[in-house]
Order: sequence, then structure tokens, then C-alpha cells
Amino acid sequence: MLSSDREVKEKKEILQNDFSIEMTKTLESEVSIMCNLSKGVEEKGIQKGILLSIRNLMETMGWLAEQAMEGLKIPEEEKRKYLDELKKA
Repeated sequence: MLSSDREVKEKKEILQNDFSIEMTKTLESEVSIMCNLSKGVEEKGIQKGILLSIRNLMETMGWLAEQAMEGLKIPEEEKRKYLDELKKA
């Protein structure tokens, strides 16, 4: 139920079938919100890990941020986001 790998629809079915919880519009909405929140938390954690990896490569290898991102195969469209985050620290 708490796995971020399960889709919203599957979680709703588990609540109904395994726990005999009636799926009202309100509960359906709350399950969707919960799932979106967990995806957001997961994404934030991934971004923190990538940022840490970039910093570690810059420190240990003496690489520029761009080199570290190339080494980590960060997509071109995401590089600006990480450069901005590096400037904040």
C-alpha cells in the first residue's frame, strides 16, 4: 500500500478488496493526494542524491559542475536546475 511503485488505481482496489473500505469520492480524492505527495517526496530525494553526487565528483575529482553532470549522464534539460541549486549552497 505504501509502495510508490503501485498506481493510484491499484491502491484504491486494495483498500476496497482487501480492507473492505468503501471508495467514496472524498476517499478517492485523498488517496490520489497521498499518492501525489509520495511521488513528490521521492523526486525530491532523488534530486538531493544527484546534487550530492555532483558535489562529490567536483570535490574528489576536481571536476567542474558541467563535467560532473556529464559523468552522471544528467539530461541536458535538467542541468540548469542543478546548476542553480549548486549556486545556492
